[in-house]
Amino acid sequence: MTIEARLQAILSATPEQLAAIDAALVGKPERDRPSLRLYRMGEAAELTGLSRCTLWRAVKDGRLRAVEIRKGSRRIPEVELCRFARGGG
Repeated sequence: MTIEARLQAILSATPEQLAAIDAALVGKPERDRPSLRLYRMGEAAELTGLSRCTLWRAVKDGRLRAVEIRKGSRRIPEVELCRFARGGG
């Protein structure tokens, strides 16, 4: 994107877009952007107070989504862990 195009986009931005730009300029994270953090099973168990076995069962049953980062190694996305901990699983 050229500087001119960028300036034109800023000048025609909505108030919500301008607020997001302001937040980015002062280093505040976007509230609407989901976290990309992935937790190991042990970390997830410690954070939620559940056992690793309970989490593995939830993954196996499809109630908790896990990401396979390599064969036999899974991580739980933070967004998914929060949903599950709130009773969404």
